[in-house]
Amino acid sequence: EQLNDGIRAFMLDVVKPSPEETLWDRVQIFFRNLFTHDKATDDRVHLCHGSCDLIDKGPLADTLVVFREFLDTNPNEVITFIIENVSGFHAKDLQPSFVHSGIEKYAFVPKPEFSANSTNHAGYHWPTLGQMISDKQRLVVFIDSNSQTDVVPYMLPEWEYVVEIPYANIHPIKEFPCNQDRPHDGVPRDLLVLNHFGYNRLTIAGNNIDTPLTSSQVQENKYNSLGSLQAHLNTCAKTWGESRVFNFITLDYYDVENRSIFDIVDKINRVSK
Repeated sequence: EQLNDGIRAFMLDVVKPSPEETLWDRVQIFFRNLFTHDKATDDRVHLCHGSCDLIDKGPLADTLVVFREFLDTNPNEVITFIIENVSGFHAKDLQPSFVHSGIEKYAFVPKPEFSANSTNHAGYHWPTLGQMISDKQRLVVFIDSNSQTDVVPYMLPEWEYVVEIPYANIHPIKEFPCNQDRPHDGVPRDLLVLNHFGYNRLTIAGNNIDTPLTSSQVQENKYNSLGSLQAHLNTCAKTWGESRVFNFITLDYYDVENRSIFDIVDKINRVSK
């Protein structure tokens, strides 16, 4: 549904699934690994939100198949993944899921001559979307840790290309912040992520447990409203400058509040509906 609605950038949390398995689960994993030879494809890499005990959307490879089918049938579309490496996988552990799903063939690999003179890729000259489409490299993959570009060249180290503003926004949120949160070096990068979502926080014995807000909380507090999004952008314009454009706006429940995110993105891109 998100792809059909026009969403083209996705944050994917990759997590080791909960260890509890039924006998039937073990049988399925055995035969799947026997025939695919990709042990990390299904049983070790899941898409979850923080913990698979909270939200487990199943094997990464299964979701990648959906994206691959979309790219197969939409040859002029470009998709971006920002992988939140919750369980600290190495890129080589994630690669089998990309291979098994068939999506690896679309992965974008930067040309080395563009970034040879930059230690953090802050001066990297990104190709246009048209060039990516022409080169048939229509999937951009960032990963926030353990990138291993010498092994998997298309899993790009996020913090060498991207800056994010704070994501740990605790409900109730009076004002979304705009300062550079990650990486912590204060050095700007070419790509900028606006994190516009929040968490419920429960503190037990000094330990914080953060869980995503529910859709009803987002709607009741109008976090995804046109006014809230515009106010966030206005605040960030004071921090980053009027000319600085956010490349990615990340939020939960994009389809509440009359899908205001699309109006905001159209305005940023200076296009009409």
